[in-house]
Amino acid sequence: MPFTSAPPISRLSPAGRTSACTCLVLSEERYLRQRQPAGVVAALGRRGVEVSVVDPDALVHDLRDRPWIAGAAVVLARGRSPSLLTALAVAERFGVSTINRAAAVAAVRDKAAMAAALVAAGIPTPDTWVGRPAELSGAIRPASYPLVLKPVFGDNGTGVRLVGEPRELLSAPWPQDVALAQRYVPNGGMDVKVYAVGPRRWAVRVPSPVFGGPGGAADPEPVPVTPALADLADRCGRLFGLDLFGVDCLMTPGGPVAVEVNDFPNYRGVPDADEALAAYVVAAVEAS
Repeated sequence: MPFTSAPPISRLSPAGRTSACTCLVLSEERYLRQRQPAGVVAALGRRGVEVSVVDPDALVHDLRDRPWIAGAAVVLARGRSPSLLTALAVAERFGVSTINRAAAVAAVRDKAAMAAALVAAGIPTPDTWVGRPAELSGAIRPASYPLVLKPVFGDNGTGVRLVGEPRELLSAPWPQDVALAQRYVPNGGMDVKVYAVGPRRWAVRVPSPVFGGPGGAADPEPVPVTPALADLADRCGRLFGLDLFGVDCLMTPGGPVAVEVNDFPNYRGVPDADEALAAYVVAAVEAS
């Protein structure tokens, strides 16, 4: 369900100025009614931290001046749009601490590049192909089906679908130039998500987006963070340089495999996520 208590968003002047604050939260508007960043903004407020929530699309950047980040000790980012990535890079140019860093967000924004990085790093992941659906239909052997087809640029499970045979790759228009196809790993309709806030880890079972999750009716079910899950999350976090992230996993007889990595997720099913996120931001503020 959507998060209905969204924080107010700062409307900046054309010059891009906002009042000084301890923590500046950059958030695309589409995320403002989700669990995050609303949850961490509320938790920071309870701790007495001064917070401004800013739409990166409203910003104008003067690369010789820092008006929109004046007074900000930390910039916390939720989103992956070009405007947000630019704003993070500008904040870093002026030496402001950012969570996550621009390079880390960019590294997982492109699912094809992310998958290539996982394979190159030797992190277990399903067999993966990238290309136009028409070319994929002729290049992938029938024995590799079924496939999970995903947009290269997408999130929240949008556009994910199960493909049972080559002709299905051509049965419907595809919204992007290329698609990412992964060999389907049977999982009983459930994925495991490992969430990370700095060194802290949680794991939940959720309905797979292939079968209508995670926005379905079923609530996330907390599960133990096994050593194998913790190790997989640690390797993914180090690979991409992420502080706040989630790893979508599938459980196999040989251990968990990483399907994809997401920067600053919603932490759905983690009851103390808001406070954990706030504590992490406060520590970053104190260290700045």
